[in-house]
Amino acid sequence: MKHTLLYIICINLGSNCFGQTEMSFGFDTFEQGILAYKPVQKKNVSKEEYDYAAMILAETRKAVEQKPENFNLADYFNVLSAFLTLNESPENIALAYQKFASAQGSCEYFIAFENKIKNNPKYDLIRQNYNKQLQACKKGIPAKTTFDLAEYCKRKNLDKNLVKLMDKIKQEDEIYREQNWDQYQLKQKAIDQKNQQLIDSLFQVYGSYLGRSLVGKKYENVMWSVIQHSNVMMMEMYLPVVHKAYLDNEIEAGPLKMLIDRYYGLEYGYQIFGSQQGFGFRLADEQTRKALINKYELE
Repeated sequence: MKHTLLYIICINLGSNCFGQTEMSFGFDTFEQGILAYKPVQKKNVSKEEYDYAAMILAETRKAVEQKPENFNLADYFNVLSAFLTLNESPENIALAYQKFASAQGSCEYFIAFENKIKNNPKYDLIRQNYNKQLQACKKGIPAKTTFDLAEYCKRKNLDKNLVKLMDKIKQEDEIYREQNWDQYQLKQKAIDQKNQQLIDSLFQVYGSYLGRSLVGKKYENVMWSVIQHSNVMMMEMYLPVVHKAYLDNEIEAGPLKMLIDRYYGLEYGYQIFGSQQGFGFRLADEQTRKALINKYELE
């Protein structure tokens, strides 16, 4: 069935996937192949595109700690994005798509990224297959399980009122963000400003990042998300706070990298890790990248 799906994807991509001379990957050995893969810059791929994709692949290898068994949904999506940017062979793109689509929880990504992928021509090569799977995901999404906030707080010995407030902030932070531009401008920006004021107030009360010690893993990214969606001034103020939270194991490295990219992109026009696609931020030169990676102790 897996190979049949790959064949169908290849036909839809409009090319014979099985006559390529460049590096190919197997479904069962895909992860090992990615760990050993060294991309080649093609003539129709710019240096900036090549550097971006190569960096994404390097970050993926680092994230999985060079272990094939550590690949997850986000890693497969990143590899797919890198392959499309590198204009990899249709066979390799089809396989990367298949690995992503068959990964556990992929429907969440299909739905969450619907608007972003719809408006990004980079995904034109897989759009037909993506849209088919998107519709299947929309029809087959299981009902959400009821989350017992009180039990969550009791089990983890957390302040119920604080967690309840963070849950509300989390929901409001996401409510209009994937809607059209008019809805976002009209409604989400006002909510964002209110949430930013709430986070400022909470920080004054607790004097630290509201991470997993205070709100548990389910809500450890809420404060970061509000900061990420704020303005340069707020990002600059809280970047050291998020950095300390990372060092204190209150938050993972991924959100910190995204905040660094967003702040430096808005302030200086460049990003370090390439996490902020669609903003027009260029990749920093290697010297700047190394200096900031060392500054934030991310290696």
